[in-house]
Amino acid sequence: MDFSERIKYEWNKSDNVLMRIVMINVILYLLFAAIIIVAKFGSLPALSEFAVKAFYLPADISDFVFRPWTLITYGFSHSLGDIFHILFNMLILYWFGQIVVSEIGSNRLLGLYIWGIVAGAVAFLMLYNLVPFFIQLRGSTLGLIGASAGVYAVVVAAGTLLPNMKMNLFLIGEVSLKWIALGYVILSFVSLAGGNAGGNMAHLGGAGLGYLFIIQYKKGNDWSRPVVSVITFFQNIFTRKPKMKAYRGGASAKSDNANSQKQARAKKTAEEQNTIDAILDKISDSGYESLTQKEKQILFQASKK
Repeated sequence: MDFSERIKYEWNKSDNVLMRIVMINVILYLLFAAIIIVAKFGSLPALSEFAVKAFYLPADISDFVFRPWTLITYGFSHSLGDIFHILFNMLILYWFGQIVVSEIGSNRLLGLYIWGIVAGAVAFLMLYNLVPFFIQLRGSTLGLIGASAGVYAVVVAAGTLLPNMKMNLFLIGEVSLKWIALGYVILSFVSLAGGNAGGNMAHLGGAGLGYLFIIQYKKGNDWSRPVVSVITFFQNIFTRKPKMKAYRGGASAKSDNANSQKQARAKKTAEEQNTIDAILDKISDSGYESLTQKEKQILFQASKK
């Protein structure tokens, strides 16, 4: 199996939402990189601007109104400045995502991730549009990009689902999921004083959503349903449906097949009856003892019906 076939195989697996999220992140990262490289080598600043507007969530809410799709696209994209950003995000998403899937299923992981990046976006926009200090800094940032808010939602969800489950950390040893999740939250909270306050605010938004998602799930409220419903709706739109003519043809073929079977059974019944009549005539003419063993067996089977 070559590389392209392997990718197709992984994508088409049933109940494979986790790997699809990882694959979409990697594909969009490579697409973003390709656009930026072409823009730089071709001296096409308009192309770079297009890439930013397509993938980055803007800090100014008045810009966001004209780029609403970035509420989702930022959470499936990563900047090119640090390859470890996407590498660590995808590794952590995969490790903790497996735990979440094993407990609540693939569809709920999808809902959790989507709501996580939405919550991160809302927290980011609130920071840059409601806090005076950060309002002044809106013009100095490209915006928000990266899957971290969704990843934080998954990590905290895993810690809330199975707080006492142990994970073996390099150089540290076994640590309960609740302490790992709490460590992530504390780290982002402290980092609000640093240079990536907007990103860390998004992390906290995603973390809060992950906690609330599981609390509501335990109460019987499944927040993933609207997300899955919307995605299923668009999948049905773009999924090719069989033509009505083909359906009628299929129904006609089934009907023809049923008629053929009925005719075959009727023909067989008539042949059996003719054979029995001939045996009875023979008995009438020559007596029962004149029958062969096969004829006796046929008569015996007929008497049982």
